[in-house]
Amino acid sequence: METDRKGPRLAGVYGRKAGKRRRVYSAGLKNSGITWTDATLERWLTDPDMVVKDNNMSIGVPKAEKRRDLIPYLKQ
Repeated sequence: METDRKGPRLAGVYGRKAGKRRRVYSAGLKNSGITWTDATLERWLTDPDMVVKDNNMSIGVPKAEKRRDLIPYLKQ
């Protein structure tokens, strides 16, 4: 997908600093210091509010097998 919709595009997110690319991110995410890796994406996708309290993503991916499929996709 080439455009932002409900949230920012996730293309190229892997290896990038969280909240640094566009202005649509919450202050909490922008200031989190997170770099998106397998470990940080696993924690974030499990429960975004546990990783960054002040964020705008209200849902996670509770099923581990779905996260295992999603993280390699985000690496592309």
